[in-house]
Amino acid sequence: MQYKDLSFTVNKGGVEIICDILSVIPNEENSNEPYVVFTDYMLDENDEFVLQYGKVVEPEPEEYILQNIEDESIISKIKEALNDDIVNYVNTEIQNNIHD
Repeated sequence: MQYKDLSFTVNKGGVEIICDILSVIPNEENSNEPYVVFTDYMLDENDEFVLQYGKVVEPEPEEYILQNIEDESIISKIKEALNDDIVNYVNTEIQNNIHD
């Protein structure tokens, strides 16, 4: 995966919506399927971006699918991992280079 691959579109009600991956978190159970935090830039009641959680899977070489995660126990693990210093460093570098 390259930095340019951190944006994608989804179709909601016939409208193409741009989403961006904000963070990548290692998956301890399967290192080939990292977790991601992403947004479609919709706002919540506090005018903050709604964060969504997913897992990147590669069903075929060079083809990636993002599976949404709604399991609260996995989301809790992802949120906890976001506090890790190495994860923070990597995600800061990703954000700094996303438009290169």
